Amino acid sequence: MAADGRFGGEVRVSGEFVRSHRAEIERLIRNEGRRAAEDNPLGRILRFDRSPDGLTVRTTTEHLAKRLGQALHKALHGQVRYQFSHENKFAHVT
Repeated sequence: MAADGRFGGEVRVSGEFVRSHRAEIERLIRNEGRRAAEDNPLGRILRFDRSPDGLTVRTTTEHLAKRLGQALHKALHGQVRYQFSHENKFAHVT
C-alpha cells in the first residue's frame, strides 16, 4: 500500500500541550513505532510531519495508527478519537 503512495493510517496530535511537549510526544511515537515493527515488520511509520499547531504521523497500517493513538492516550491522558474506513482499510486517529 505504501509503495503506491497510500497510507494505512494517520495520527494527528494537536493542542497547546503538543507545543510545550513536542520532543516527548515525538519520542513516544518513535519508540512505539519501533516496538510495533518487532511485532509486525510491515507496520511502520512512513512520514512524520510537524506543523506549528501539532504533528501528523502517517503509517503503513491502520493497526499501527490505532496502536500509536492508544500509546499516546495511555501515557498522556488526552482525548482520542478513532475513525475507521473498512472499505479501504484506513484509520484516522486524532
